Amino acid sequence: MSFSQKLSDGFGKVLEKSPYTVQDPLVKVQVTTKGNNLILGRPLRDDDHTELIYVGKVLENTTGRTLLGYDTWLDITFPHVIYVTGTRGSGKSFDLGVIAEGIGKLSEPSALQNSVTPLTSIIIDTQSQFWTLRFPPRPQIPSNQEQLESLKKWNLRPNSVENTRVYIPPGSRRFLGDEIELRVRPADVNHEEWCALLGQDVYGPQGHVLAQTVDALAGTSYSIADMIKYVNASAHWPGIVDATRNAVAYKLSDYDRTGLFDPNGIQVIDLLKPAVCNVLMLRELRNEDKIVVTAVLARQLFTIMGDFHNRRKVARFFGHESEEENLPSRVWLFIDEAHVVIPKDGLAPARQALIEYVKRGRDAGLSLVIATQQPSAVDDRILSQVNVSFNHRLTFQADIGAAINRIPTKTVTSLKLSGTILTDFGDMIRILDAGQCFVGDYNTSRTVMLQVRPRVTAHGGYSPL
Repeated sequence: MSFSQKLSDGFGKVLEKSPYTVQDPLVKVQVTTKGNNLILGRPLRDDDHTELIYVGKVLENTTGRTLLGYDTWLDITFPHVIYVTGTRGSGKSFDLGVIAEGIGKLSEPSALQNSVTPLTSIIIDTQSQFWTLRFPPRPQIPSNQEQLESLKKWNLRPNSVENTRVYIPPGSRRFLGDEIELRVRPADVNHEEWCALLGQDVYGPQGHVLAQTVDALAGTSYSIADMIKYVNASAHWPGIVDATRNAVAYKLSDYDRTGLFDPNGIQVIDLLKPAVCNVLMLRELRNEDKIVVTAVLARQLFTIMGDFHNRRKVARFFGHESEEENLPSRVWLFIDEAHVVIPKDGLAPARQALIEYVKRGRDAGLSLVIATQQPSAVDDRILSQVNVSFNHRLTFQADIGAAINRIPTKTVTSLKLSGTILTDFGDMIRILDAGQCFVGDYNTSRTVMLQVRPRVTAHGGYSPL
């Protein structure tokens, strides 16, 4: 058991001093009575410190009792909605990797997992950088060299996430050798999503044609060619001008050529294998395609996992043995560059699917982790459910304001740095270095400055030389 109950520092004394002094006292904070440990995401449970993952160290000096250097852990039992913000290079995508490592099945036992049962994860990888979770850092890569040196200081060993499956769109270059082709079944795409793909209003003439086509083919495993055939049959369309039908057919033909849609495409239930990390590399897709893939995924995750847990609850209530199903009890969905997939404005079908996911996903064992460099561009109805946030450096006032509004606790009001006292939290956000953040947790009375730990797997988001 890696969770320290002693005063010794099991992860290296990397923060013996700090230039930051927060002058707001910590009135309420979840720290252990033995050992220097801060817990995020849940209240303390007596001596139960299981199912915790290591995320970093407290970076601040504090007026009164200081927590500088405390090891910081994140609960993974509660279905969380975690919000990560920051400019490019500030560490937001890095955080997603840190959390994915923590909940995954590591190749070697690691102190960063404290009595953890590995979980199933699905990563919407809009920049195609998380495939490296399956590899330890490589010394021949300069950025990985720095990472390896940092791991030594933190007393952590390089590692890799077992059972990492990488999915790529049709036509993408293969470089691992075992990539799985990502194809979407047309029958899994609803009317609104087809309208978004084809750039049509849901209630417009072409939207009507799409709605009737989807309804007519419902219940079958149809292809885009089947959709085109139905649209081209004039008998189905009394009162609809040929130009409208032809436009829909032409646009569907363009999508048929991409190969992204296929009746034998991936079923979401196939991603739900216990302790598997699924990485969906979507960089080469258009934004509209990324949105539809995410919408289909979120909607089916909620349905499949919700039905699964309902069956288990009913069986327990009546004292029956539930049917043996090889499904995980908890699933974590990660979305990088969330402003692309769930924008505040415009036609974005993933928005409604994810609103349902975060508002009702708790009973289905569903967690969501989203990262964005544009907090002001992400839908507020999803962010209203956030219970833990990691806030890295931001520069634009609109984004800073949007990020602050969704921190689930009070922000720091006074920070001393190099003899200067800052009283504007936006100014505090602007001065953070890469890897530093303010973490907000609804179990803590205010935000806490955190230094995120180094990744133990290879980081794929470094800048090219």
